[in-house]
Amino acid sequence: MDNNYGITPAEIEDGKTMGGIAYFGLLGFLIAFLTKKDNKYVMYHAQQSLIIVICMFVVAIPVIGWLIGLGAFVLFIIGMLNGFKGEIKPLPVVGEWAFKFGILKPADGGTPPPAADGSPDVE
Repeated sequence: MDNNYGITPAEIEDGKTMGGIAYFGLLGFLIAFLTKKDNKYVMYHAQQSLIIVICMFVVAIPVIGWLIGLGAFVLFIIGMLNGFKGEIKPLPVVGEWAFKFGILKPADGGTPPPAADGSPDVE
């Protein structure tokens, strides 16, 4: 579990439900963001879910949109499970992009966590 954001065990325990709910589309993101804005664990998952929400808007484009939609659905499932289980793992591909939003900054002021295993270099 990568935790260079200073997320405490208490924040994880308190934020597990909202960490998972954050992945339920734009509404889930907004609920998590507005109700637990001060919980770093919830914001960790909310910033990743925001990328998935943006990808889902592209689904209207035939073929490419369907592939993106399928990928976003898989990431939705992984992110939701990570959120409910109390895990701090960047999602493949979108995790790196999500940290560029800067919703949650590393505790040490450093760089975001390294890419998840198997994810391509996004930079």
